[in-house]
Amino acid sequence: MNNNQKILMKVRGYFDKFIQAERYVCSVILIIVTLITFVQVVMRFVFDAPFSWSEEVTLMFLVWFGYLCMAIDIYTDDHAALYFLYNRLSPTLRKAADLFRHGLLVWFFAEMIKYGWMLTKLNLPKPQPATRLSQGWLYAPLVVGGALMLVYSLVNFVSTVLKPRSEYQRDADRPKTIDEVTVERGGTV
Repeated sequence: MNNNQKILMKVRGYFDKFIQAERYVCSVILIIVTLITFVQVVMRFVFDAPFSWSEEVTLMFLVWFGYLCMAIDIYTDDHAALYFLYNRLSPTLRKAADLFRHGLLVWFFAEMIKYGWMLTKLNLPKPQPATRLSQGWLYAPLVVGGALMLVYSLVNFVSTVLKPRSEYQRDADRPKTIDEVTVERGGTV
């Protein structure tokens, strides 16, 4: 393991801790959304007195939840892939495909930040009807989540650059587990 890989491992260690905190935040958001929705249903159907603000707050939390969870999946590289095709490529083509994929994601998330910022600025002065909170809070996750995904994609891109071709060869040569074959064929574990 060379010096660059050691530095990358240390950087990934810090990001792993940050991802744990991000997962905690996502868990709290999901609990809040569930509680608000449950209370809203009880208020509507039992007491016939629903809250006017619950849909707006739930929507805002769900948007934040979604973008934070997407960022976690980008970092862990757990998003959907065409494994049946990818696993048939040579180690050199696998590395090239990974570099292309991570590079494309970096570009996409940079664009997402740019246009998300434009949408956020445009909607900041507009209040939501019930809560009077700024509508910018609905678009801010594009910027925050996009920034997280951009950084994580850059880390994955650098990891791919530093990953030796021999590791791709070792991955291609090792026998697959039943779970890996199932995922390759389009199933889930």
